[in-house]
Amino acid sequence: MNIGKNNTISATTLIPNFVEMGDFNRIGANVTIQAVKGAKNPKLIIGDCNIINDNVKILVGDEGVFIKDWNVIHNNIFIIGERKVEIGHNGWFGQHTILDGSGGLSIGNGVRIGMYSQIWTHVASGEQLEGCVLYAQRGTIIHDDVWLVGSCIVGSGIVLAKRSICLINSLLTKDTIEGKVYSGSPAKVMEKINFYKKVDIADKYNMMYNWANEFANSNQDITVERTSTEMIVITNKLSEKIIFTSIDHLDTDLDPLVTVFNMQTKTFKKKKSILEMEFYAFIYNNKARFIPIN
Repeated sequence: MNIGKNNTISATTLIPNFVEMGDFNRIGANVTIQAVKGAKNPKLIIGDCNIINDNVKILVGDEGVFIKDWNVIHNNIFIIGERKVEIGHNGWFGQHTILDGSGGLSIGNGVRIGMYSQIWTHVASGEQLEGCVLYAQRGTIIHDDVWLVGSCIVGSGIVLAKRSICLINSLLTKDTIEGKVYSGSPAKVMEKINFYKKVDIADKYNMMYNWANEFANSNQDITVERTSTEMIVITNKLSEKIIFTSIDHLDTDLDPLVTVFNMQTKTFKKKKSILEMEFYAFIYNNKARFIPIN
């Protein structure tokens, strides 16, 4: 077992010795983590700043379950890791959802899966001995920023393309197209609906500057400075800084007090300072999400 620092783990949750965990995670009550039957070398790797709420159950196989940073896994979710399961950064998974990795499951960054949804990678029914052919294990892939609004079902072997959105009660039986909205059973494209608009870089900086000031208004020890049209600096009384810019600041790479968020690439290098985590927690839900590159 390799457990990082500043994790909060309920006394009713047992962490097995095959778990590796980063820092600042919160694990709720009665979370069950156990090896798949017959697994010889299971591994569950959890990154930083995740929330795994009460009564979640995670089955872990030899190919592993990998959960990166800043995910919220709500109550009563069931993750089946018979094959490899990968969950990217900044995900949100609603109550009573099933994530079936029996055939392999890959989930990208910023994915939102509403409550009571089911993601399947296998199907099995009647006896093969009696000729039943309804048996298959096929990997499912969910790309970045997919949103399943709630009570959605995704069949095995499906690929959900980036930013595709599936409205409530959608049944996905075919691959989706990037940026399209789907609805129905089986789900079909809703051609006249689009939930994204173009935002230029100047508007992005204006939004971030407004959010930074909103954040600072709740804490008198935080200051916000806009040093140019494309640079915003947030500072606290501990001399910790966040810089939003479009230029790489290599001179800050080794400075533990300075976190640089790149507005063009949507990436940052984690320093896990108090200011970094507090401000990122303020924006990452649905204001802005960045991907850690370390």
